[in-house]
Amino acid sequence: MIILQAPWPKVETTTILRSPQFNDVQAKQNTVDIKRAMDGAKTTYVKTTNSRYKLTYQFLVSRMKALELRAFVYSYYSSKIKLINHKNEIWIVNFISNPFAFETIGSAKGAPGNEDVTITLELEGFLISAPSPPNC
Repeated sequence: MIILQAPWPKVETTTILRSPQFNDVQAKQNTVDIKRAMDGAKTTYVKTTNSRYKLTYQFLVSRMKALELRAFVYSYYSSKIKLINHKNEIWIVNFISNPFAFETIGSAKGAPGNEDVTITLELEGFLISAPSPPNC
């Protein structure tokens, strides 16, 4: 389960999503700084000490949940968001994907709205809390 709360730190809205599909991604964001000397020589610096990560989640949701998520994204696109993911990690993130593509993949009898929709969310932020590993 994924919990999105915005705006952070004064939360006004919470939306809850099912766990993402199996292809979620968590990647460290490095920065590359290219400097050019007066003689034209290039020097490249890669900064790997930052704590920013890019998170990518793909969700399969009902049509009604997709509409709820779209309203949440449009309302809080430029705000900081608290994300609690399926691993019980707490992140402070911003949306980075634009546009948000909601793709209808077929009809689903019994689901609200009678359609299944996929959406990929790309977020960037930092980890503020992770669960401790269990004692053996």
